[in-house]
Amino acid sequence: MPDPLPLQDRTSALKAARPIVTRAEIAATLGYIQRHACDGVSPATVVKETQSVPLGTFSRHFRAATGLTLRGALRQRQVEEARRMLLRTELSPQYIAEYCSFRDVHAAARAFLAAGSEVPHALLTPKEEA
Repeated sequence: MPDPLPLQDRTSALKAARPIVTRAEIAATLGYIQRHACDGVSPATVVKETQSVPLGTFSRHFRAATGLTLRGALRQRQVEEARRMLLRTELSPQYIAEYCSFRDVHAAARAFLAAGSEVPHALLTPKEEA
């Protein structure tokens, strides 16, 4: 039995049925990342908690809207929080790194470099300072 719709019409119908991610949904996700990035959440968890679309679909929309991947947005927020804590608290760099979901101070220092940010002095060991 032949398909009732020509191929072009079927493709258009499929595209029209794709879920659309709104700016409000992107904003809700950014808010969730702001609050939970240091809780060790994964991109899949972020999408599961904030969206009703599949991870891949949302990831494409998120990157188009923000210029960042979900993982990149999580990492950016973790770096921001680590910097804030290093500057404003007397907590140890190791504690801050772990609190912000880094494996250790070396992983935190690498994340700062990857983010194009200067590594705070507290994260540098004497060997790395030279």
